[in-house]
Amino acid sequence: MRLRKAVLVIHGFGSGTWENEFLVNYLNYDRKLDTYTFTLPGHHKDYIRKVKYQDWIDACKQEMEKLVSKYNSIYLVGHSMGGVIAAYMATQYSQVKKLVLIAPAFEYINFEQNKIDITETLRKRKEKKESTEEIYPDITAKLFHIAPTTFLEFIKLVKTYKNCTKKVVCDTLIIYGEKDELVPYKSIKYALDTIPSKRKYLTKVKNARHRILVSKRKREVSEYIRIFLRGGLKWNKTKKSNM
Repeated sequence: MRLRKAVLVIHGFGSGTWENEFLVNYLNYDRKLDTYTFTLPGHHKDYIRKVKYQDWIDACKQEMEKLVSKYNSIYLVGHSMGGVIAAYMATQYSQVKKLVLIAPAFEYINFEQNKIDITETLRKRKEKKESTEEIYPDITAKLFHIAPTTFLEFIKLVKTYKNCTKKVVCDTLIIYGEKDELVPYKSIKYALDTIPSKRKYLTKVKNARHRILVSKRKREVSEYIRIFLRGGLKWNKTKKSNM
């Protein structure tokens, strides 16, 4: 295993491994990558409660300890809150050689995109072209399955580890959906401005929302991530600012 690379994928707040399933399976087809994922504490149940942000950090550290005992090189992929955790882990383990942040939630709630979506929803309702239920089904469902005290733990985690970006020195790829309704662009800009790595890249995905990994672009995004992790000349020819 020392010659292979380990990839650990960390899901976001209120999500689960189901959202990473396609990416994990896709990366596992690569003969040089061993890809792992796990469920953060409290996310096994339908209603998320009685969990502390430190539980999420501790669970990630446990997974990292398993990997560092087997692999010399580890790649981290984190989505949303998982991106914040992944960035922190990259500062704690020298074995982390590459980092992929997908809509990292260093800031959260995209009010500007929300206004655009609401305006569009009202227009379509007036024209009777589309049901308004299609706009925020995931967000609405999520709110009813998270205890308010648990959301406060998410806020605490972001506040506690936000500055970890200043210590990230490994190669970093940031992926952001241009229509992300949860994470505002200022979160992405914050990461770009504060990560000191000499090799950091931002790629925007057109028409993509927060859940990029289960969107219609999931295969394209997964291949893009694979190429970045494998590196080399192919990555240098493929990297771009938009997809």
